[in-house]
Amino acid sequence: MKRWLYILCAAILVWSTVEYIVPSALLTLSAPVDLSGEADQEMSYFPNQYEPSRARFLGYRQKLINAGYQAEVFSYPIDEKASLYIDVLQINPAKQKENLLVFTSGVHGVEGFVGSAMMEAFVQEQLGSLNRDNTGVMLVHAVNPWGMKNKRRYNENNVDLNRNFVMDWKALNHLQNQEYLVWDHFLQPQRQLGNSTLHELGFHVGLAYNLLDAGSESLRKALLSGQYSNPQGVYFGGDGDELSTKYMKNILLSMLNDTYQNIVHIDLHTGYGPRYQMSIFSSGSETLKEDEAIKAFGYPLVYTPDSEEYYTTSGDMTEYLYQLQTKRFPQKKLYSTTFEFGTLGDGTVASVDSVKYTVDENRLYWHGTSDKRTEQIVKNRYLEMFDPAEREWRVKALEDFRLALKGVLTYRGVVGK
Repeated sequence: MKRWLYILCAAILVWSTVEYIVPSALLTLSAPVDLSGEADQEMSYFPNQYEPSRARFLGYRQKLINAGYQAEVFSYPIDEKASLYIDVLQINPAKQKENLLVFTSGVHGVEGFVGSAMMEAFVQEQLGSLNRDNTGVMLVHAVNPWGMKNKRRYNENNVDLNRNFVMDWKALNHLQNQEYLVWDHFLQPQRQLGNSTLHELGFHVGLAYNLLDAGSESLRKALLSGQYSNPQGVYFGGDGDELSTKYMKNILLSMLNDTYQNIVHIDLHTGYGPRYQMSIFSSGSETLKEDEAIKAFGYPLVYTPDSEEYYTTSGDMTEYLYQLQTKRFPQKKLYSTTFEFGTLGDGTVASVDSVKYTVDENRLYWHGTSDKRTEQIVKNRYLEMFDPAEREWRVKALEDFRLALKGVLTYRGVVGK
């Protein structure tokens, strides 16, 4: 009798652990940090919804005009019924057009919150240091407004816009990412999410099995370079220009076609790299070596094509801009780069978490879940991967942004030494 009682108690313990204890713990651990008591100016830079971020951005125009700037705003509709727009603020110099500084944000929608914060910091703190007579500024808010509104990396068609800036779609090999085809069964489970305890165990066992079979480098290539074969997959680059991409290609062409001779373009992103160190992630056109770039910019972390951690992607906006400039405007001086704010970190555990959160969010989007706690865990983790709520992270991100921007603008001759 005692034996059966022990078995019954053990079964109840296991059941309660799987069904209640672990899911509750995971939900608590995934919950965002409460910053409601952090009401200082720097924390106010960071919005948490698309609408207030856009409203603040649109408000720049009148404030800048009142301060004596020549400012205009242009809005490009993605979904007028839902009030989703790409908004562009253009500040023209008072005299001649020599230098142009361009920020783009929210190419990966959910990353637009940090991008919005950095543009707010620039307007509040650094815009005044530029020469009004010969330097113009262009700020682009939410290249992917649907993704920012819905807190997804991808757009309304599940397209990763930073894999969608393709120069020639006819020449693109849609099956070029063979590694993704190796991993698609793991990266795209065709069933809904369920109990979070069982899912955690299943994911890690499945990952270990597939890593033994295909290797970690295969997975890295499958994820980072983008894929054009599965519309419901992660990092899908599309099969033609998305509406946002069409707008941006025209904006970039108009920018290069203007009379500015010295252009600096900075695309704001979050996710990749050390958690507390923003990186300057150079395009494949960068000729400086890593140590040369670190010295030139006076900034400690710069990835250049010779860096061990460097990777290339297909359909990247900065690469597209360089191709366009080389092809049609070779006389222009252009520097296009990415400011990448690391979030989870760059260790093995962080890399595994990044894969898991990416796969889980995509699976939730397409197949849903039978467990509301699992849904909230997935959403919490995904948001934290692109928009960390921790005060320490946000303060450091702002510090890095200021230092990197000063270094880049000084080296490229936009501001004096």
